[in-house]
Amino acid sequence: MNCMETWITLLFSVPIGAISSLIAWWILNYCIKPEIRFSEDISKINENSKVFYRFKFENCGKRNIFDSELVAKLRIKGLKYSTNWEVIYLPLDNNRIPVIKSINKSDKKLREVPRIELGLIDSKHFRFLSKSIEMKILDDSITLEELMKLGNDSELILYVTGFDEISGARKTFESKAYKLSDIKEGKFNNYGLNVD
Repeated sequence: MNCMETWITLLFSVPIGAISSLIAWWILNYCIKPEIRFSEDISKINENSKVFYRFKFENCGKRNIFDSELVAKLRIKGLKYSTNWEVIYLPLDNNRIPVIKSINKSDKKLREVPRIELGLIDSKHFRFLSKSIEMKILDDSITLEELMKLGNDSELILYVTGFDEISGARKTFESKAYKLSDIKEGKFNNYGLNVD
């Protein structure tokens, strides 16, 4: 192979290799990927004079998600100043899930239903809240509705972060911004994301 043939080979093989790699990366990250779908509502359940709040989600994508972390972020506008948003992170009964299986890979519909633990809100958030609300949190008698009615506006956003089983890429999935009207009394349907 002479010098001219080497340059011609390089001229064609390098761009073809780069384009092939880009196409493979795009397929792995945008075509065959995990995808989280969240419930439209938050479930409110009264049991033994205690109120529980749950949300539900499923991995409806084509791959499993590993080492997932869940975060529930409540944003309230107007607690101190009318235009400012304050953030309260709400604890969950299970904020780490080792594997979120794809429902497409299983006969059984796999959905996660974490519970919001309002009585465990970190005291660092108390600086935004009145003493009466603080006491209700410490007594574990606060409701999500009470918290969401505190300011001029409020929204609860849920995040699921985990690693794609094939690419190893860390991905974050975000729910819609749940409003007060999205809290529905009742349990989630066993095979879906709806509150019955």
